[in-house]
Amino acid sequence: MRTGIAVLICVCATLAAPAVASAHARSATVALDYRLVLDRAATSIPGVHVSILDGDRSLRVETSGSTVVVGGDLGEAMLRIGPGGVFANRASTTAVAERLTSPGRGWTKLASGASYTWHEHRLAPPPWSPHPGPAARFTIPIRVGTEKLAIGGTFVRNARPALWPWLLAAAAFAVAVVIAVRARLAVATPLGSLAGLAALGSLVAFSVADAPNGRVAWVQIVLGAALAAVLYAVLVRSAEPRRSAVAGVLGGAAAAVSLGSLGVFRHGVVVSALPATASRAVLELAFLAGVAAAVASLRLEKRR
Repeated sequence: MRTGIAVLICVCATLAAPAVASAHARSATVALDYRLVLDRAATSIPGVHVSILDGDRSLRVETSGSTVVVGGDLGEAMLRIGPGGVFANRASTTAVAERLTSPGRGWTKLASGASYTWHEHRLAPPPWSPHPGPAARFTIPIRVGTEKLAIGGTFVRNARPALWPWLLAAAAFAVAVVIAVRARLAVATPLGSLAGLAALGSLVAFSVADAPNGRVAWVQIVLGAALAAVLYAVLVRSAEPRRSAVAGVLGGAAAAVSLGSLGVFRHGVVVSALPATASRAVLELAFLAGVAAAVASLRLEKRR
């Protein structure tokens, strides 16, 4: 009973962390079919830094002395970003549609400072295409001072990864675990520890890369690290058979957390601080080792 309650608490606390940390109405974006590539002209505007964030859906504009006016769908002024702060045009249909402001007249202040990040609908990808490579373009008009410019770029579709190498690795891992369990080796503790470390590394990699506000999601990382630290402390201080039970809890939590990121095996672009192949490898290790640790722990309890 106590083991089951511990599993439930750990899984619920860990799964709740991303929603609290990101303050977003959706789960974190970990994989995409398209990569957005900014034109060289968009990344070399004097006094203006442009970047794409939040899984290629949000646009961030920073200025250093210049005032940037972002145009809407109808060519109207939508946003004004400059040394005096960030303002939205209440008469802009696009600004209202983007929920940056309410309809009306005049300009409303959104933030202080000379940078702003917003969800930009013009960065939504085109319909899925089976052919890798450049698929479409996007253009967002801007005005820097009196000069009319544009933030332009290309939607580039990445080919989906082959699944057979990962399935083969999973099958080999499962066979090795089955052999070890049948040989009555104590595998629950090392598997649970390995799964926890891999899950924490995967969480950090995804949290750093998918930050809706352009900053690292420290709350999500701290919550995950704190949960792992508590479980590892209990694991170290416990003796058998309790140690194997705690390892099973740790493995189950790691596998549950990894479930929401398995889309990286279906999409070509991985939104992670690690390379795509490394991200997939760490995630697969966290999931497989976690499931194996939980099963080995339950099998050990049943045997006793």
